[in-house]
Amino acid sequence: MLTMVNACELADGGEVMLTEADIVGNLAGADRTRDACVIVMGGRIVAWGLIWTKRKRWADVHPDARGRGIGTWLLRWAAWRSKQLGADRTGQTIDDTRTDVADWLAGHGYTPRYTSWVLSGTVPGATSATPARPDEYETVLDLFEEAFSEFSDRPPVDRARWLARTLHRRDFRAEDLVVIREAGVPVAASFFIGDWVDNIAVAATHRRRGLGRDLLAGRGRVELNTDSNTGARGFYERLGFTVDRSFTHWAVDL
Repeated sequence: MLTMVNACELADGGEVMLTEADIVGNLAGADRTRDACVIVMGGRIVAWGLIWTKRKRWADVHPDARGRGIGTWLLRWAAWRSKQLGADRTGQTIDDTRTDVADWLAGHGYTPRYTSWVLSGTVPGATSATPARPDEYETVLDLFEEAFSEFSDRPPVDRARWLARTLHRRDFRAEDLVVIREAGVPVAASFFIGDWVDNIAVAATHRRRGLGRDLLAGRGRVELNTDSNTGARGFYERLGFTVDRSFTHWAVDL
């Protein structure tokens, strides 16, 4: 399946972004018997679909298998399964260069809901962040969830999914999860996957003190994702980050 997903990434965006650990982590929180499916042709996987959360799906069709109605079937399957789960809508985030896909989704009643960006930049200087201790892991995951729960229109993410995306990743290293402490308690944290900033959060009571910048300092050039629901793009641009790619989340009400 990874081969198929990477082939789609190369065809659609010109680069491979996802690894086996990414896909395994996302599947870990799903009911694989009901929330995921694959399409097999000629003995190989040519498409897949995943209900990642009630409102969000992930679906790909290999370039060699497009134009056969597989994508349309996946749209219908995702809407059916999301509705079973009690969702009020379902959608997927699409690279803005794929105007053909945007037009296709619009033709099926989908509308744009928010914009996402991949930014990259370098924050000079040294960081005061250090790897989180195992006894701090639960506190750090709570910090992530509390920070992200402030954003509008975001359903909660349970502990099992947070673990699958961080500590239980196959490639997890202790130095990937770093924190800044005050009075011995983590008040800011970031989780890195190589040079990708997968999660970054500062406790509400400790913002506007430069802790977000501190978490990113001294790591060389890094990439990260943010969207228009968070209002964080301006913060990263003030640090010197620039937008490399943009995406739109298209969704349909159920």
